[in-house]
Amino acid sequence: MKTIKNPYLTLIFLTILLRPLLIESCNAIDEEALLDFKQRIEYETRGNLATWVAKTDCCATWYGVKCDAANGRVVNLSPFRSRTFAQKFDSVNLNGTLSPFLGNLTYLRVLDLYLFQQYYDLEPSGFRGPIPPQLGHLSQVTTISLASNLFTGSIPISFAKLHKLKSLDLSLNRLSGTIPSSYFQSIKSLSILRLFRNNISGSIPSSILNLISLQELDLSSNSFSGGIPNSIGKLTQLTSIDLSNNQFKGSIPDSIDKLKHLTSLDLSYNQFNGNIPDSIGKLKHLVVLGLSYNQFNGNIPDSLTELSQLQFLAFTHNKLTGQIPNSIGKLSNLNYIQLNENELTGPIPNSIGNLVSLESLDLSYNNLSGVVPYSIGNLVKMTSISLENNRITGKLPSSIGNLSTISSMVLSNNHFVGEIPSSFGNFKDLHYLNLSNNQLSGLFPPQLCQENILNLDLSRNQLTGKLPSSIGNMRSLLFLNISNNRFYSEIPVEYLNLTSLYVLDIHSNNFSGSLNTIFDKEGSSYNSIDLSCNRFTGPIDKNIGIMYSLNYMDSLILSNNPLEGFIPNSIRFMSQLRVLEMANNQLTGKIPRDLGKAESLTKILLSGNKLTGSIPAQVLNSKELQVFDVSMNQLKGRIPPHNLTIPASAFSHNLGLCDAPLPPCKYL
Repeated sequence: MKTIKNPYLTLIFLTILLRPLLIESCNAIDEEALLDFKQRIEYETRGNLATWVAKTDCCATWYGVKCDAANGRVVNLSPFRSRTFAQKFDSVNLNGTLSPFLGNLTYLRVLDLYLFQQYYDLEPSGFRGPIPPQLGHLSQVTTISLASNLFTGSIPISFAKLHKLKSLDLSLNRLSGTIPSSYFQSIKSLSILRLFRNNISGSIPSSILNLISLQELDLSSNSFSGGIPNSIGKLTQLTSIDLSNNQFKGSIPDSIDKLKHLTSLDLSYNQFNGNIPDSIGKLKHLVVLGLSYNQFNGNIPDSLTELSQLQFLAFTHNKLTGQIPNSIGKLSNLNYIQLNENELTGPIPNSIGNLVSLESLDLSYNNLSGVVPYSIGNLVKMTSISLENNRITGKLPSSIGNLSTISSMVLSNNHFVGEIPSSFGNFKDLHYLNLSNNQLSGLFPPQLCQENILNLDLSRNQLTGKLPSSIGNMRSLLFLNISNNRFYSEIPVEYLNLTSLYVLDIHSNNFSGSLNTIFDKEGSSYNSIDLSCNRFTGPIDKNIGIMYSLNYMDSLILSNNPLEGFIPNSIRFMSQLRVLEMANNQLTGKIPRDLGKAESLTKILLSGNKLTGSIPAQVLNSKELQVFDVSMNQLKGRIPPHNLTIPASAFSHNLGLCDAPLPPCKYL
């Protein structure tokens, strides 16, 4: 007769057999510790601890508490983790102190009190006060995360007893003090150490070399000093080192070449010096190399070009000399290059065109020369390029138009010549273009008259001709600077389509005609206008102070134009105006008394006109005024008493003015 096996009967039998071994509620010691933990929290926005009710089973119903089924002891405490995926991005705001009774959770393996706070920098909250030293009693713990809180004081020395600890994250707190030399003597299992964004000082203790399992070391944004331990190469499991934003100094130890698994090395914003060692070139798995804002000198080692996996290279603001190695073209995986603010010389290597994965290139503020290689057009993934403040010459290659995804291009302060290539019309995602202070010639490039451009600076070149009517297509333009060129004629009426324009600087050209085409713009208000050193004529509109486009004006500069008529009295309504410059025009009439009601004015320049009458006391004593000049006019009368320190030259060449700082009045 065949035996029938029923799996459900077997399960029931095992349940009855093992029932005496199963624990139905958490340990009383653990429950007491957790309730004390809850009691010390003054508020917590997610309400996760509402389930923590005395005399209920903390292992079964308390949110964020997990127990060992065999003994009922708490092994995982993560009360502030998200309940749902949607809640993952909701900030946790909390206020309270951390209970020392947590040290009684002697079976605890995971203590996770990390608080996700979307606006931590603006309105941080969290546990405050010192970290209880009793946490050093958690002999079974493998993971401690107290990140994104407000803990103060030093790291408890009792943590040195946590022999099974693998991950320690105390980042984003207010911790201070030093790390004792004995701290890492026994925690040989530690693989992750994150202390970033605290106020910890002192040097890295040599005992850190005992952490033979360490994979991630992040001490960034503290006040550490001293150097990198010479034997750092002993930590052969390291994959990531971040020591940025500290006060470290000295050189990079040669032993760093032993870190064969290293993928990220960030030493930026410190005081490291000396040469960049060739040994870095042996870190074949390196993806991120950040050495910016230090004092490294010498050449860029050619060995760096052996880092075939490198994606991010940053040596900004050092003292590197010599040329960019031509072999840099081997780094075909590079996404970002930042070599700006050094003392590099020579040309941009033609091999740069081999970096087909490159998205951002910054070589600005060096002494580079030569021409931009035609191969630059191969970098079709590029979104940002900056070559400003170098000595680069020649024409802009037409191939640069191949960079169709570019959003920011800064080529200012070089020696570029010739016309702006028509291929610049291919930039459909370009937002920021700065070609200022070169020797570019030709007409205003109509190919740049695109709606996508937000910021355009062509100042200090040799561009000429009229502004094209197609400039009206630039409806998103916020900033326009075409000053110090050779443009002429009136501003086209299509200019009025630039409804978003915020800053306009067209000084030192030969523009003419009325100012109304500029002032009548609708849409957003200007912040500043500089129309000086042109040939604008006619009177200034008497309603200038109540025009919508000038409502929030900060700076209005109209000097050195043949403008006639009176200074409009309506300027008094420009409540945010700080700078008013109308020098060297042909203005007549009196200085409006109500000009003093524009209470934000710090600078008034009216020199070199044909103004008559006296100086109003209200204007000279405007509460924010710092600079005042009415020289070379036809003013007369006593200079009103004032508290400003104004030189006599600011009142000179007005034959009828007298009193301080000029000689006293004799017969008034």
